[in-house]
Amino acid sequence: MPLTREFFDTLIFVVIIVGLLLAARRLRADLTRPLPPDKSEWAQDDTQPREHKD
Repeated sequence: MPLTREFFDTLIFVVIIVGLLLAARRLRADLTRPLPPDKSEWAQDDTQPREHKD
């Protein structure tokens, strides 16, 4: 099988399609994962406004 321009073009398209499928799968997994509990200790420190002490 000779290595032609069409072969490399097809190879590039296949790599792009596989990459897009893997990215979509990872994005779906990230968006559908369960969220942590609302009142966790680590979230209270980072999300609450800080008081200014004058």
